[in-house]
Amino acid sequence: MSGGLTLSVLLEHDLVTFTRAVGVLRRRNFPIKSIAVGPSATPGLARLTIMMEADQATADRAARQLEKIIGVREASAFPAGEGVARELALVKVRAARERHAELLDIALLYKAAILDESADGAILEVSGSEAFVLSFLRALEGFELVEVARSGAVAVGRTSGSPIPVTQTSEAVQ
Repeated sequence: MSGGLTLSVLLEHDLVTFTRAVGVLRRRNFPIKSIAVGPSATPGLARLTIMMEADQATADRAARQLEKIIGVREASAFPAGEGVARELALVKVRAARERHAELLDIALLYKAAILDESADGAILEVSGSEAFVLSFLRALEGFELVEVARSGAVAVGRTSGSPIPVTQTSEAVQ
């Protein structure tokens, strides 16, 4: 998602903590664009990703408010450009048999996975930036979109410092 800020919150994976965190955001009326939650790499902890259309001070204030909640381990805000954000979309499309090849071409162009296929349509899965997912949906406008489910963005901040180039060497590492 271009522009805006990302708020990344590591919290205990239970309903009470999640309810408290969302309650703080709701009561303070923060300008939320997208919210997603899922398990983190640490068992028992979840990652709550909130995309906001706000200035840095507002996002920092939201992070400080969230850190006060029992069960929240860490909360940080960073500009969307300083992280990597991706979104998942599942799209159910109805297409006439004679347009099935055109549908497959669009899926191939966007590297979409075909999860289910029938004589009159398919269910496609695509992931990428918000702009990429929107572009995919626009490409499918010529077909009948039966249902669209989007996950909301999940994001992680970039590592600090300059990126390390990945190179392959033929020498063995000693």
